Amino acid sequence: MRHVFSPRLFQCLLGAVLALSGAWGSAQTVWPTKPIKIIIPFPPGDSIDITARMIGPKLTEMWGQPVIVENIAGGSGQVGMAALARATPDGHTIGVGQAGNLVVIPHTFKKVPYDPLKNFVAVSLTTTNFQAIVANHDAPFKNLSEMIAYAKANPGKLSYGSSGAGTISQQEMELFKQAVGIDIPEIPYKSTAQAMTDLIGGTLSVFPVVVPLVAPHIQSGRVTALAVIDSRRSQLLPDIPAISEQVNVPGYAPTPVWYGFVAPNGTPAQAISVLSGLINAAMDTPDAKTRLVSTPLAARPRTKDARSNDCRCSAFRHAKIDWLPRRNCASSCSL
Repeated sequence: MRHVFSPRLFQCLLGAVLALSGAWGSAQTVWPTKPIKIIIPFPPGDSIDITARMIGPKLTEMWGQPVIVENIAGGSGQVGMAALARATPDGHTIGVGQAGNLVVIPHTFKKVPYDPLKNFVAVSLTTTNFQAIVANHDAPFKNLSEMIAYAKANPGKLSYGSSGAGTISQQEMELFKQAVGIDIPEIPYKSTAQAMTDLIGGTLSVFPVVVPLVAPHIQSGRVTALAVIDSRRSQLLPDIPAISEQVNVPGYAPTPVWYGFVAPNGTPAQAISVLSGLINAAMDTPDAKTRLVSTPLAARPRTKDARSNDCRCSAFRHAKIDWLPRRNCASSCSL
């Protein structure tokens, strides 16, 4: 049975909430009063783009205002996030943030055009993606344990590709290397396609890469999947063991590539609360769940006020972006 959320009912409920709270102006405040814009700091077709475009029409149905999705790419997400930071904080502009542009980049670049703690407020965590460590088909190892043993016996002989400084793939691989005590030099690439070409050709030994980009190569046998970088398996590659199934290193836990919505700091609390609830409701619809099954994304809906047993880095512990799923605090602060 399909349940339709009435825009008129939404406006009535929102007005009641505002009147009772006394926040965000007078009780006569009507919101939203114009189209809602979602800024995506990456090109169309990216995994982060899938979630926003899936939620957009559902939000339109819920509150009767158009939802405009705008891709502002560049600088590994910095250009779009800077545009979001400059947006008027009136509840009509939100953006999609992820571990890379909200955590890794601010810790690895000297000049970043935004401060994730000062410029943004969390709305909702929505999904996580999966990365996989893949190897050249002819590599002398076929699983993660064998790769670690080979790297220790042959320090510096292997190489791994990354998408460049400050990317999730580089961060995760460096932390993993440090945790298990292996020496595998990094070779940065300008594009995933270039790295995959070298991996298949044998110039590159291993490559940590998001699952949707490498799944066809794994399924065709051109590369060997060693592990999924997560505590659970990917639904697209259910036969590939998670990294946690193969190694147990004290102080190390794989970090998922998470995606969530943020708004400019100063956005009214009532708008944040309503946006958070509606986004999570949209993610929980049968249609959204069905569409996610055919993607590498896994739903992880969590509001900005949710708490979990995940350890937060001390730099983010009291931040407004308080749903960041972090690993061991001591290591995650020194990205």
